Amino acid sequence: MKYDNEYYLLTEIGTAADYMLAQIDGSDDGLERLLSQGSIKNLVRGLGKVGIIDGSKRDFKPCDFHKTPKFLVSETFKQVIETFNPQHVDFYQADIINGDQVWSEHYFMHIWNVYRAMHQGRSKIDGTYVDDDFILESFSLNEELLDKIPLQERLIFVLDEKPQFLFHETVVAALKAANVTGLGFKKVNDWGISSAFDDDFGDL
Repeated sequence: MKYDNEYYLLTEIGTAADYMLAQIDGSDDGLERLLSQGSIKNLVRGLGKVGIIDGSKRDFKPCDFHKTPKFLVSETFKQVIETFNPQHVDFYQADIINGDQVWSEHYFMHIWNVYRAMHQGRSKIDGTYVDDDFILESFSLNEELLDKIPLQERLIFVLDEKPQFLFHETVVAALKAANVTGLGFKKVNDWGISSAFDDDFGDL
């Protein structure tokens, strides 16, 4: 269970959680494949465009992190991640548009390190592992599998069984040190199906 204390899930907190953002007309069609398990560089020709779907447009100011459900991050967030030179992580510029206001220094983050890394014996599900037909209630990471993967290739990765984006503690520490806004953290060891409703995201 050693990796359950080393990896974190990210979520929106603070004012970021007061809004729902999504791609709008004019966003590059190639960016619709951001949840794919491979590079989309050859599919993207232009900028992403993001609008406010829910929340007070009058009061909106972008944070460093928004979930759209893809990850929409600021230049600051991007620079922190790039210092680690993670494998299979790309950024695509995306404008946040609110009426006449445009914020250009934001990016969609595409992660295609994808591993079937869930420990079936320790994880708790409602359903069956056949065809991954289950609701994930809590989970544990498979140390035997992750031990075989160099750290540089699993600093940030996607859990294949039930897509969750996982960040190594070293990356999380750097993001916290940069004082990024809109971003909360939850250890795998502490995560459960009700975590989205917790108010204690942010502990490291």
